[in-house]
Amino acid sequence: MFKIIALIIAVFVTGLSCEVYSQDAGARAQTLAAALDKNKYKKKEKHNIKIEIYIDIKNEPVAKSNPADYSGSYGGEDNGYKLDLKVAGDGSASGSGYDSLNWNDASPKMKFTLQNTRVDGALLAGTKVYDDGRTEAFEAVFANRTVSTGTNAETINSRDTCFGLGFIQTHKDWTNRAFLMKID
Repeated sequence: MFKIIALIIAVFVTGLSCEVYSQDAGARAQTLAAALDKNKYKKKEKHNIKIEIYIDIKNEPVAKSNPADYSGSYGGEDNGYKLDLKVAGDGSASGSGYDSLNWNDASPKMKFTLQNTRVDGALLAGTKVYDDGRTEAFEAVFANRTVSTGTNAETINSRDTCFGLGFIQTHKDWTNRAFLMKID
């Protein structure tokens, strides 16, 4: 009887810890998506000429029921980043790609592979291993990104939404918010 009660308690505690981990991953995905959001408004007037520019970027995490659906190629608009990702149905993942220091075609590409990588909900986490042996932790969120542009918050001229992968890259002297659109 004691063994049965101990087994039931063990299964219950394990189930609770998995549920708490899933909630933590969901909360982390929300936090990371919010950190990728951006809002900018500029207004200048000079000699009866008025210029107003408004940009609002919002990211909403997307948790797919089958993690394998995240598999594919992701790329940045500026061609400074690329990631080819393979995700299994159990959430284990592998991939390779490149980063560039200056985020343009002319800068050297730093190739990497992903190791110890998993998808949990909308969160992708693992380690980037660069060709030179350097490693860094990698955490990203799968999200729908909506970019609204116009003259101000009340006058929106365009609104575009796309699916992709967003992350924040931090080094000694700079921080970069990157969003890679799914290209296939």
